[in-house]
Amino acid sequence: MMKSFFKVIFLLALTTSTKAQELRFGLQPIQYVSETQGPYVDFFSTLDASTIAFEMDADSIWHARFKVALSFEGKVDVVRFEYTSEDSASSAPLMLQKSTFTFDDTKEIEKRPLEIFLYDEVSNSDWSFSDTLEYVASDFWLSQPVLLDDVEEVPVNYVKRGVSVVPVASLGLPVFENESTLSMYTEGFVASGKYILQYKLTDAYGNIIPGTSGFARCNTGSTPVYNKIDFSSQKSGQYEYSIVMLDSTGQAVAERISPFYWYNDKADEAAWNGPEVSVTRAVFENGWGQWSQVNEYLRMIAPVATMSERRIMTNLKDSEDTARIASFIVNFWTDKNAMDPLGEWKGYLVVVDKVDQEFGSRTVPGYRSQMGRVFLQYGAPSLVEERSFDGRNYPYQVWQYDQLKSSSTPVQQNQVFIFVDQELIGRQYTLIHSSALGEVKDHKWQYHLTRHTNAGPDIDATSTQYSRDNFGERISNSIIIGNQGTWFDRF
Repeated sequence: MMKSFFKVIFLLALTTSTKAQELRFGLQPIQYVSETQGPYVDFFSTLDASTIAFEMDADSIWHARFKVALSFEGKVDVVRFEYTSEDSASSAPLMLQKSTFTFDDTKEIEKRPLEIFLYDEVSNSDWSFSDTLEYVASDFWLSQPVLLDDVEEVPVNYVKRGVSVVPVASLGLPVFENESTLSMYTEGFVASGKYILQYKLTDAYGNIIPGTSGFARCNTGSTPVYNKIDFSSQKSGQYEYSIVMLDSTGQAVAERISPFYWYNDKADEAAWNGPEVSVTRAVFENGWGQWSQVNEYLRMIAPVATMSERRIMTNLKDSEDTARIASFIVNFWTDKNAMDPLGEWKGYLVVVDKVDQEFGSRTVPGYRSQMGRVFLQYGAPSLVEERSFDGRNYPYQVWQYDQLKSSSTPVQQNQVFIFVDQELIGRQYTLIHSSALGEVKDHKWQYHLTRHTNAGPDIDATSTQYSRDNFGERISNSIIIGNQGTWFDRF
């Protein structure tokens, strides 16, 4: 029986004193099965070069040098990142390196240890981590689809079966900015039997993008699946490429999903410049609202806007063209309900009013509060766990959603939001961490709840490390990559 293995992804959020920045590094294993080599894994290391140390050399140019060493299956591979810049490091890119290891399939160990060593040559800082990859027996295997970058020069070790397999460098979801085509690569392996691969591209609502679905029959051994799609007409949004392996009865035996962000200014502008309703002040104030408040209405509807609509709203929010903003608002609700756009808007205002009563204050309206924004975007949580101030922990709430739906993200299951009142003023709860896509993440959120009381040598320690358990029972303590806030923080 052919042995195969499940995919394990982890992303590291590391804190370094160098330049007082957070080191951002990601490691993603993509696993395959070769007819000749057997099972093997490609590790893609991604480094944000703007978060490592730089030094000026004799050539008056800034240099950064960083090493990553991986130890797996009794072997070690070292890759080196080098970057130079004539000015500051603020615009340094995400950088990608690849390591490949073959599994020793004679071992009966399911979880194979992985050691990661990081070393900043400029600052002389180093880190080490341990993890595992799981290895199980199966007659088939489906690899995680890789969303490909379009690069001119491709190193030979990135070529698979004649295809350039260079992933888009990312720390989180891959991002495509004003591209015209989209390329994906994956492989299915079958030791014996009849299997079919079914693939498709869907938008945030689960709708299949026309011309992006299809089938591929699995041959004995490895079957590559390479798709290159003209995506130039698709508006900005979050999309998913998914592929399913079906057995001879039509039963799905494996599925892999690769979500990504797609930004397309031309398509967004075309949608805005297309047929629209032109609104006068008299018409707007006759039912829609006050002409002088259109900028505020724009902020009210931000939580329920699609990613394409957000791109337009970003350009409109500081505009003095009141008529253009008013027209956008009317067209926004016309897209949502062409039969009764005004009724749709008034129905939303009822919810906004309730949110204001629940989460607003004298200085901040409810829809501008972080709790109010989350409520408007995703609806009411399935469960709220509230902890009051007890002398050791700040008051905080855990919002749990069994199913998470919004206009800008795909459907998600079992997600949580952590809000904390560090000012102790009742209604000013701040969102410090969420497991949901596109939301702020902080792997040290528990520490921020008890920072004023957590005594011990390790500032990253959670309360349970000091025999206390003051946190929500349904929250995972796993490391999650940090980010720079959300779109709403900048809007």
